[in-house]
Amino acid sequence: MTYTLDKVTEPQDWRDYHAIRRQELFEARGRHGLYQENYPDEYTPGKHHYLLKLDGRAVGTTRLDIRGDGTCVFRMVAVTASAQGLGHGRVLGEMVADRARAFGAHTALVNAAPTAVGYYEKSGWLRHAWDPTELVGIGSDSIQMRKFL
Repeated sequence: MTYTLDKVTEPQDWRDYHAIRRQELFEARGRHGLYQENYPDEYTPGKHHYLLKLDGRAVGTTRLDIRGDGTCVFRMVAVTASAQGLGHGRVLGEMVADRARAFGAHTALVNAAPTAVGYYEKSGWLRHAWDPTELVGIGSDSIQMRKFL
């Protein structure tokens, strides 16, 4: 098994990136028709889009937002349903943390879905309210967490 964390640049990678996010973070949670591929915040400076591939097949995705204060935000972390529970999320988290450190980040932040809090806690994340305005709207049920890199 060979993992790669690919920066999303190619058309097929963009299709996989959006398909995983749409399916796992929206449709699987009953939020049909809400996912926006062209959401304006998605493409502003400091946003880095990644696909976790296992033997060349996309199994996970996230966006890494680098902030100017030594923090970063893991956004929209998702692993395909067929790949969940097999350790791919842990690998994705470790590889993205490596990228964040390379950008100079020392602290990672996340808005975790309630069903994912256990995964994050097992991975060393702690509950930490870092920006309540992030929880307005679609993420209102999220739990804010942080991890020192």
